[in-house]
Amino acid sequence: VCFQPDKFYYRHFNRPHLQPKPILFLDKILAAMTIAAERNNKERFAPIVEGLENHEAQQLQVACMQLINALVTSPDDLDFRIHLRNEFLRCGLKKILPEIKKTEELDIQLKVFNENKDEDAIELSHRLDDIRAEMEYPFVFCVDT
Repeated sequence: VCFQPDKFYYRHFNRPHLQPKPILFLDKILAAMTIAAERNNKERFAPIVEGLENHEAQQLQVACMQLINALVTSPDDLDFRIHLRNEFLRCGLKKILPEIKKTEELDIQLKVFNENKDEDAIELSHRLDDIRAEMEYPFVFCVDT
């Protein structure tokens, strides 16, 4: 299993003569988390957010924040990234973030989280500006053939 900041994937190397094809795991990971949450009658991301509340285990906090960043930044679709981020925030992350005791490693992960959130907000703003422009001037965007 390989991890890149933008994708979870598994490469098959059992046939070296073929180009390895990545198999995305994000859907499988989220499905497994959903099944576990339903069985335990919890929110899907509650265990990850609870790991951030453990102030005595700083490595656990860093790992939880890394997992959050990996899950939230993996999808290419802006709407899905926003959905996942908001699900974490509703699950208690919003309340916990100001209370987290910051370390250098955790600071890096929090910075990544906030930078990606800001980038997504900018992308969403641009999308809304485009929609607004199309609604205000619908015939400007028509192409004569």
